[in-house]
Amino acid sequence: MKKIFHVAETIKGGVATIIRQLTVNAEEYDIHCLVPDTQVAEIKESNAKLHTFTRSGRNMSSFASLAKRFVSIYLKERPEIVHIHSSFAGFICRGVLFFLPGSPKVIYCPHAFSFLMDTSETKKKLYAIIEKILSIKTDKILCVSHYEYNEAVKWGMDKNKLTVIYNGVEPPEDIVTAEKNDDGILNVLFVGRLDYQKGFDIVEKVAEKLEGKCRIVVVGGGVHSNPTLNESEHIHYAGWVTKKDMAKYYADADVLLMPSRWESFGLVAVEAQSYGLPVVASRCSSIPEVLKEGVTGFLFDVGDVDEICRILQIHSKKDFGKMKADAISFYGENFTSQKMVEKTFDLYRDIMS
Repeated sequence: MKKIFHVAETIKGGVATIIRQLTVNAEEYDIHCLVPDTQVAEIKESNAKLHTFTRSGRNMSSFASLAKRFVSIYLKERPEIVHIHSSFAGFICRGVLFFLPGSPKVIYCPHAFSFLMDTSETKKKLYAIIEKILSIKTDKILCVSHYEYNEAVKWGMDKNKLTVIYNGVEPPEDIVTAEKNDDGILNVLFVGRLDYQKGFDIVEKVAEKLEGKCRIVVVGGGVHSNPTLNESEHIHYAGWVTKKDMAKYYADADVLLMPSRWESFGLVAVEAQSYGLPVVASRCSSIPEVLKEGVTGFLFDVGDVDEICRILQIHSKKDFGKMKADAISFYGENFTSQKMVEKTFDLYRDIMS
């Protein structure tokens, strides 16, 4: 039985969703996962053998702990495939692999290359150079959108090592909901990390500008920091919730607000649409690939608070409700868990053959 070794520096949010799906029903493989000790509950449904390292944040002691545990497990298990998730783990673990015995097949999924960030051109060039060097120790680089693939090519990555597999999400949880109260106030949902990339500051500006005209529920929290929350009667902070509990938030909302500044995919938008929840999102990165404008949601220019407010004001609960069937259909045609898992396992077989 072939061994697969999944590694991630942090899994809070989307990465946990992906690893969970790839490890729940994979009887043909002996799967091991190395994840932070404080986040292992995120993949408790996994059928993999779970290993942890000590993580206190993005600091040298945490990186050293990850490297040490990675080496220990790798030398003991000798996996045929090492599947690395996100750029920090990609940097640490692929770097270490240059000095370890054996020749495992290495799959790296950046879940957003560092050179996609909203940062200086100098830093982007540096990140691209590092990625090209580390790609020497990589058999396949898994891009989760055509946008990410095209950007990788633009920054000089080897086309022959790149492949695109859209992320998928599990079928929605069954939930019985009460009839929504049509009081004219729009129920807006935000899901994700409360940081600059995800545009949480924009959510707060929208809440302030549309005071009394919408209710905003925020699901998520800090991962790399502890943001200060601006308490208001028009914005409710629910913190992180389980996948099962998440179903009720999607069902109770009229629309998902996703004001990200950059993404490699846009998993939350797909998850929302699986519940029939339309999405109002920034026109950035890969997001135009994961919703159908005017059919399953609407797009706005990055950071354009006025345009967000205009969209939310001119479309009623009823308008958004009419998008439900199209949102569910769009999800089913493109972004199911089954599609993602099958394509990933086909990739495993291809690189091993």
